[in-house]
Amino acid sequence: MIETAFSALIMIAIGVLLQRFGVIRRDQAPILVQITLYALLPALVLDIMIGANLDWGLILVPFVAFAVTAVMAPLALAFARMMNLGRGAVGGVMVMVGVANTGFFGLPLIAASGGDYSLTVAVMYDALGTGILIWTFNPIVAAWFGRGEVQDARAILGSLRGLLLPPMWALILGLVLNLSGVHDLWDFLQFPVEYLAAGLLPVVMLYAGIVLEWSGITRNWRTIAGVSVLKLAVAPVVAFAIAYAFGFRGNDLDTITVLGAMPSGMMALVMGAHYRLPVSLLAGCVAVTTVLSLFTIPIVTAVVL
Repeated sequence: MIETAFSALIMIAIGVLLQRFGVIRRDQAPILVQITLYALLPALVLDIMIGANLDWGLILVPFVAFAVTAVMAPLALAFARMMNLGRGAVGGVMVMVGVANTGFFGLPLIAASGGDYSLTVAVMYDALGTGILIWTFNPIVAAWFGRGEVQDARAILGSLRGLLLPPMWALILGLVLNLSGVHDLWDFLQFPVEYLAAGLLPVVMLYAGIVLEWSGITRNWRTIAGVSVLKLAVAPVVAFAIAYAFGFRGNDLDTITVLGAMPSGMMALVMGAHYRLPVSLLAGCVAVTTVLSLFTIPIVTAVVL
């Protein structure tokens, strides 16, 4: 994981340079999210799930993700109240702390780190845990603290369509094929799937570097520092304790702990902006936790492995 995190840091730096020298603008970067969401991430999920050694105990994995958010959200709320933040900033802190970037950041990092982790657990945690939280917890909190209304139920209900994005279909297809005894695709399909899956980490890291923006960080540095501590130091401890209580051990426990150490989610930034949460605060939290996580995740892995 240390080598993977260092490689990711270099790729983020390349993304920063590409943006700084005008090779690609920030407003062009969302195309990389679309490529990730509709091609690279589904390929990785499908590749992992087809060859996964499925265990009924894995059904508990998403409930660990729900429990972590159930613990971290009140801690985030208490911190925001202690800082005397405004209503919108309170919501921003909650979505930044409550849900981690396990899909665009955690899954490719773990997939590139070798055999010390359970890729199946990582996919289940992200797709059925974080994925559901992104399209339920985030819009509800953002709508309440941003617009101050929950009658925006149609918009929140509409956000549930995010559960039907390609990564979820890839998960379902992979499960069906696996349970049907199909553990390898035909070569003419397997090779493209593997090539696409291998492209996930570099594309996501380049995207992180391109959109990295430091404006607003100095103005909100105390809040961002608190979010960083909660997200990168407290959350992995909470994830470890909950996973241990659920009976997970070995590689499964290590995987969940590392996923708990992931930075704030980029989708929360997009959703928070939609519901009028303070974008500068959200962007600052994403930028700082993403960069810092490349130093804190190796520390977490050194402790759990």
